[in-house]
Amino acid sequence: MNKPTILVAEGDPECLGFLCETLEDEGFKIMGASDGEKAIDILSEIKPDVIVTELMMPSVSGGDLIRYVRKNTALSRVPIVVASTYGKAYETEALKAGATVVLQKPIDMKLLIDTIKNNHA
Repeated sequence: MNKPTILVAEGDPECLGFLCETLEDEGFKIMGASDGEKAIDILSEIKPDVIVTELMMPSVSGGDLIRYVRKNTALSRVPIVVASTYGKAYETEALKAGATVVLQKPIDMKLLIDTIKNNHA
C-alpha cells in the first residue's frame, strides 16, 4: 500500500516543521508549504490525499487556498483539514469555503492523525 501524501500549508516555520516531522513519523509522505502561494505551486505538480492548512498565511490565505482547491476539478474532492487558532467565526468561514474538518490549535496530534486517516481517499 502506498503512503498517503499530505500537503501541509502553514505560515509558522516552527509549526510547519513540527507538523511535517510528526506526520512523516506516522508514515505519511509529506509536502510542506510555508504559505498558500507555495501550496498552490505544489498542487500544480501533485494531487495529495489530504491537505492540512492554517487559515492565516502570507501571500495566499488558507481560505483562498481552500476555494482554489474546491474550484479545481482535479483537486475538488481532496479532503481539507484546517488547523487554526482562530475562533468560531473563522471555523464557519472555513467550512463555508469548503474545508472538510476544522481543528483548533494547539493541535491534538492524535486527533489530527485520526482525522487524516479517516478522511483520505
